[in-house]
Amino acid sequence: MKKSLFIFSIVFTTACTATKLITPSQADADRGSQKFQGYSLSQLDQGKAIYESHCNKCHRYKVPQSRDETKWDMVIPKMAKKAKLNSSEEDLVLKYVVTMSTNPGKTK
Repeated sequence: MKKSLFIFSIVFTTACTATKLITPSQADADRGSQKFQGYSLSQLDQGKAIYESHCNKCHRYKVPQSRDETKWDMVIPKMAKKAKLNSSEEDLVLKYVVTMSTNPGKTK
């Protein structure tokens, strides 16, 4: 019984721990602008804000580094529909996760 309670408490604590998303920097925006012409830190911050306000309603955040661009390209359109994002919000979220998925020095 004690062992079961201990395991349950670890699983519960882990499941309830908030995932910390990386705050974008100008270096991230510069890296993103190499892929997305004219991409700015403001747009990157907007994408993060939309991600934070919508993507945690149904499930825990997935850190951007958990998937590569190909996988995000498949996931975001499906999830954007479920989250009822408009096309510009979807675009901002996709660019945010793709840009941050390649954040150097950050682990998956």
